Amino acid sequence: MRCTIVLEFDDGNATAVRRVELMRFHRADCASSGDVGLSLTEGKSLVNCVQQEFVEEQVSRYCASQQACKACGALRRVHDGHSSELKTTLGKVFYCRDRWKACKCGADRSRYVSPLKNYIKEASTGELRWLHAELGATMPYRQAKQVMDLLLPTSGRDSHVTIRNHTMAVGKYLLHARPVRRWCEERKPIAELGIDVGYVKRARSNHKGAGKDNRAEAYQSSSSIAVVVAALGQSGKQPRVWASAMPRTKRLHEEMMNFLEDSGYNDPNEVCVVTDGARDLAGVADNLPFDTEWVLDWAHIGRMMRHVDQAIAPLAYGRLTADGSVFELWETFVRFRSDVWTGQTVRWQNLAQTLFRLLELRKELDPKWSRAAEQACDKLLNLVCYLNSNLDSLIDYRTRQRVGLRIATGFVESSINRIIGRRMCKSQHMRWSRTGANSLVQVRVALLNQELHELAQRDFPWIGQRRVSWPWQKPSRPF
Repeated sequence: MRCTIVLEFDDGNATAVRRVELMRFHRADCASSGDVGLSLTEGKSLVNCVQQEFVEEQVSRYCASQQACKACGALRRVHDGHSSELKTTLGKVFYCRDRWKACKCGADRSRYVSPLKNYIKEASTGELRWLHAELGATMPYRQAKQVMDLLLPTSGRDSHVTIRNHTMAVGKYLLHARPVRRWCEERKPIAELGIDVGYVKRARSNHKGAGKDNRAEAYQSSSSIAVVVAALGQSGKQPRVWASAMPRTKRLHEEMMNFLEDSGYNDPNEVCVVTDGARDLAGVADNLPFDTEWVLDWAHIGRMMRHVDQAIAPLAYGRLTADGSVFELWETFVRFRSDVWTGQTVRWQNLAQTLFRLLELRKELDPKWSRAAEQACDKLLNLVCYLNSNLDSLIDYRTRQRVGLRIATGFVESSINRIIGRRMCKSQHMRWSRTGANSLVQVRVALLNQELHELAQRDFPWIGQRRVSWPWQKPSRPF
């Protein structure tokens, strides 16, 4: 069996202008079992040949439409030309890049005219660059190159460095790009804004001017890059995410405010900020123009509560005061935890003093548990200091949870894991520069917000479109 693939180009009126015999496929009549259809290698060869002929025809027709002078109508003469290459998603293709002599009427205002100067501006198509960025942000660059070589025709001398450069370029574009749509409603509900920080390893500095000891000291002092991540959305719905790896400057706060404005929540009365009160977030929190309440992350409080619980549990049994019960220490801690949960500040502060006093009595009455009691005191002290330093952010968590609002930054931490952890640090022995980390983060945020393809189509409207005249799935005969 032999199958001949023929391309036919016309002017749109079914009149054949040019026919090209593209490729022939051969199969033996007694084929081996399972040898059905085209193989992947044959398919890649076919689409690459179709791309080559298609580009040649498009370029020749475009040049033919531009060769006549718009002022006088005279045809420009060809001065010279050279073969050039264009990298596409369906492989590398070659075309002739001509240069014409300027028209004698003087309308060109130059000596020579390059018709393809504004038609083919880059050595690669926009679709290929955005595909490189999407794969480069999803998986390591070398692995992305292997996937593209496996499924698509080769684009020539491309390597993992090309994928990295395209990913960084798209990330820098996304950093300054406005969203294609506003994420707001006519009636905006109250939303929670969660803020947290993730860390990636910083690339080592190779500055030759600094001494060996100074370079080591600088590396130890700044061995990681802090990435601020903010998630905004209603409880129970997928939040919209923003992230930045740049330093805590005024520009970062302006970018966060632009993110809130683009999301439709620039009014401070409609946003409730949920954070864990970390020192790294103090500058970000103070610069946001919100006068509403700040909610301290209950998950962080609960984690510290669990540490105190585990330290007190071995010491719980035993009467410590004359009018106390056998489990006086444990019962006091349970009341203390309940008062923190319900936002009773004065009561849990008094109970904290009682807990310290009971732990001191425990050390005096039973010396063999003195070390365990000291450890319990240290953990309780850390918890109480943390709560006292964030008194303004403590609320009635029980009531807030009952009405269906968020009380923890779990939705932000999951976003950090998806944006930073899976690609940039967890199980990945990588180090990043601040600019590179910020560019990659922007692409991953656009993917998480499902905005990457919309942003690509804004500059390249043909990306993702299928421009055909009849269904491509039409069978050769009815069934």
